[in-house]
Amino acid sequence: MTARLGRALAALCLVTLLVASGGAVRAQDGQGTPPATAPATSPPAANTTTIHVVQRGENLFRIAQRYGTTIEAIAQANGLRDVTQLQIGQRLLIPNVAPNAPDAPPGTVPGSPIEYVVQPGDSLLNLSLRYGTPIAAIARQNNIVNPARLYVGLSLALKEGSNPQAEIKTGWLHVVQADDNLYRIAARYHLSMARLAKANNLKRTSVVFPGQPLVIPGGDDGPALVDVPEPFAQIAMLPAPAEQGRTFTLHLSTQSPVRLTGTFMQRALVVHSDESRTHYTILFGVNSFADPGIYPLDLVATDDQGRQTELARPVQVADGGYASETIQLPPDQSDLLDPKVTGPEMDKIARVVSNYTAQRYFDGPFGLPCPAPVTSQYGTRRSYDGGPYDQFHTGTDFAGAPGSPIYAPAAGVVVMAERLHVRGNATIIDHGWGVYTGYWHQAEIKVKVGDIVKPGQIIGLVGDTGRATGPHLHWELFVGGVQVDPLQWARQNFS
Repeated sequence: MTARLGRALAALCLVTLLVASGGAVRAQDGQGTPPATAPATSPPAANTTTIHVVQRGENLFRIAQRYGTTIEAIAQANGLRDVTQLQIGQRLLIPNVAPNAPDAPPGTVPGSPIEYVVQPGDSLLNLSLRYGTPIAAIARQNNIVNPARLYVGLSLALKEGSNPQAEIKTGWLHVVQADDNLYRIAARYHLSMARLAKANNLKRTSVVFPGQPLVIPGGDDGPALVDVPEPFAQIAMLPAPAEQGRTFTLHLSTQSPVRLTGTFMQRALVVHSDESRTHYTILFGVNSFADPGIYPLDLVATDDQGRQTELARPVQVADGGYASETIQLPPDQSDLLDPKVTGPEMDKIARVVSNYTAQRYFDGPFGLPCPAPVTSQYGTRRSYDGGPYDQFHTGTDFAGAPGSPIYAPAAGVVVMAERLHVRGNATIIDHGWGVYTGYWHQAEIKVKVGDIVKPGQIIGLVGDTGRATGPHLHWELFVGGVQVDPLQWARQNFS
């Protein structure tokens, strides 16, 4: 069904762009070609309504002048008792907008300009409905020729409310099946026939066609309107786009219990499910040297009867914006470039952090392990002794004073606490869900393997053991065995 919907949307967008119409094709009642998208409104009349977000320094007089209307009309439309009191960011309905308002392109109706980043559940159809703007207008404003090639992470310029009567913020998109009719669909979603027909600009007697998408409007506090096949209900990615060397999370929900599997960047996804098997979380660490570009995200939901539904989305991986530096090693540290020296130690660490613990110990953003200035950021590309920039700084360095405390940034279980050749006194904590943190070059280790640590607990002291040029803490974080930016975990909540 997803493929048919994508082809239908592509054809619709191409037609609307060629004819330069301002809305989508309306469904034929009972005959003709089935609609490829949600029914659109009629072409805008001479005057219409839009939404304006109040900016700093604006008043009703300036706003009314901008849109070619009156202060009284705006006040009446918004129930304003005191026309002198406006709040920055306040949203105002602007009635009787002239199509050629001063700052609007000829032949268009202004809306509130916003920037939106495409999510895995988005298509031009659901964005058109959620933001009250025609599909053709979105495509034209963003130079989209093929709507089926939207990718997660793409930044779109939208004008919210250029057709506010068409806005449907919450709900679902139902793809009509062979045995469906309006009555059965309305009953399935506990809707009245009148509401279902009105949301889709249909009559109660209208014939619907297999493959036709229908809008199922939700309540004010319902889930955001997305375009995903059943049994998928919601899907969100944070942050978007994904970036080299950083973590992203996928939050998904389904209408019924399923077993969820998937792949991204040729790696199997580790899916964490709640007891109901309808809510899922996926954490993914992107390799720091992954090539920027578009990669397929493939998800498969298998229900208890063995039926499978696929959800495929292209996802952007952006450049991480890392700096570069050249390092000249002193003679007594030249062996750090020798894989025979560094390899066995790295292999040992890789074996530890590749294990998976189903229990999640962490909750909320991580704390910082050392209250000291950061002297070297994660991800910096490094050239050693004039060689290529084919290595990177795998963690974040803190310039802590010798003997200053190192704190556990989150709850977890100690799985390594020993002295290593290169990393000196080293500790690794398992935080669950495939997330590990490492602490190198400590003067003293204050925990042992098997200890359960709490956030803020002292786990060691800053030092310069191992191959270090001075006292500091090197902090690393692994997701699914991949070294990622640990400071991102101090800014973002992945629980």
